[in-house]
Amino acid sequence: MLQRLKVTLLLAVMCTSVAVAQKTMDVSKFSKQENDLMARVTKPVRDKDEGKLCALIRVVTTLKGMEFRADALGIVQQEEHNGEYWLYVPYGARSLSFSCEGYYPLLYQYEQAIEEGMVYELRLNSYETSVGGSQNLTTQMFVLSHQPDEATVFIDDMEVPTEFGVFAAMMSKGDHTYKVVADQYEDVEGSFSLADQPIRETVKLNPLFGTFLLQTQPENGFSVSINGKVMGKSPFKSGRLEPGNYKIHVAKDKFYPKDTVIRLREGDALSMTTRLTSFTDSLFYNRILGGRNISFGVNVGYLFPFVKSSAGGSFVGSPVNYSLTDAREDVSYSSQSGFTVGVMADIRLYKNLYLTTGVNYAQVKYTNKFSEPISSAIYHAAEAYATICDLDNSYEEKYTLQMLEIPILASYRFVLTKYSSLHLNLGPYFTYGISAKMKLSGSTVANGTIYQRWGMSLDSTPLSNISMSNHVNGDFNLYSKEFMFNRVEEGGVGMNVPEKYIRNASPYKKFNYGLKAGVTYELRGFQLGLSYNLQLSNMGNDGFWESPRIPMINGQIGENNMSGYKHRIHSLEIKLGYIFRY
Repeated sequence: MLQRLKVTLLLAVMCTSVAVAQKTMDVSKFSKQENDLMARVTKPVRDKDEGKLCALIRVVTTLKGMEFRADALGIVQQEEHNGEYWLYVPYGARSLSFSCEGYYPLLYQYEQAIEEGMVYELRLNSYETSVGGSQNLTTQMFVLSHQPDEATVFIDDMEVPTEFGVFAAMMSKGDHTYKVVADQYEDVEGSFSLADQPIRETVKLNPLFGTFLLQTQPENGFSVSINGKVMGKSPFKSGRLEPGNYKIHVAKDKFYPKDTVIRLREGDALSMTTRLTSFTDSLFYNRILGGRNISFGVNVGYLFPFVKSSAGGSFVGSPVNYSLTDAREDVSYSSQSGFTVGVMADIRLYKNLYLTTGVNYAQVKYTNKFSEPISSAIYHAAEAYATICDLDNSYEEKYTLQMLEIPILASYRFVLTKYSSLHLNLGPYFTYGISAKMKLSGSTVANGTIYQRWGMSLDSTPLSNISMSNHVNGDFNLYSKEFMFNRVEEGGVGMNVPEKYIRNASPYKKFNYGLKAGVTYELRGFQLGLSYNLQLSNMGNDGFWESPRIPMINGQIGENNMSGYKHRIHSLEIKLGYIFRY
């Protein structure tokens, strides 16, 4: 505050009325003394760099305690004589500055080129009146204020002194240049022309670094580390840092540590406050999970599906109609397995409450078998004869379902240690079926007798015995209404019979939904999760399940078809994943 007050007062003195300001110096005469051999013969001084003769500037003045500064070539030697200052400068010098207590500094550009071994006389006058007085001055006031205060100022390529971020001096009238530089700031260059009025310039350098201020709650004194190196205690103000990402670690005895990542850009001056939890608080109270507010990750897992079917009638069958219409036709799904792979997004809603979503691909497989024998069944019937057989059946249905899943879960995080946390997840999920295939293979072996038929009655004397079988192979799309397969008969007449059935609806619906609940353990971004998917929607289409379905035993459909059929696939998931949180 005191420094800024000094700067304000200094600028006010320089830029308003200088009538009551410091005294002024001015060069009244600068001339070459060609007959003076002091620099060449009597008392020569040589340049230390090139070994050439220096020029001698004899400054004639009544002022005492003068200080001189030259341009980049410098002053090789300085002597004080009666009423004069002798300055030996290298040939080619361009400017000279004067300072004396109680006077404005003076920056003077030589009116002619400085020659090797030549003597010059410079007469310096001082005035008690203001710069705007009646004297015909060859100089004028120039004021340059700059930020930061520690910047270095060059006027006409010569470094000049500044105070509290201000350079002020009397300078030769005419055209000049300036340059302001500072470490880790962008340089600024400019030009100006001095005439009858003072000139003021203000320069603010653009920083090429960033800084941050970190404060802690509930108290100060926490150790602050940047990229693994302890830098100080809170409240902590960083030094100048290059643009980029920095890992910040805050720790203190009897408090849970906390980590975060900040991104600094050029010119940033970030201010942040972080709260840490002491060991005396409850286990999970107010401990905030670190890392990004929005993170993305990948996962892969194994599924344990649980296929559940039910119906309102006396049995629960499969899409294939085996014509028994009783409990012998009940399905028994086995060999259930599956896997899932996907991407996820983790979005912080508030403190440790997150929204977890993503897109998962899932595949589920299961099997159903039918092997019930049928006794004394009418296997074939024609106008003149009928075949009564005992049927031995053996069929296998292999199901493969593929789907896309979108979970939308509320997830609360309990921070366990510096690098680990426990997540409780709950929310709905939605699925879209990509494919639902059933591969059917099997056969029916018929052993029986052929009888003569008289209307609805059969002759008691058999015509002959018969043994035959038919084999079925088919691939069915359970999202389709059409079903085609080939039946190959062996024995008897022997035929390859294609069969096709069209129903009002497909067996399964593509769009479904359910509820997902689970728990996840995370360590340094790696995740191990266990969750259960409870399917709420019914996959079955009534239009198919209340129809004859797909008849398999010689087209026989039975008398009782299923009504109120429901089909759901629940599953238990074990997943491994990685999230890019830090």
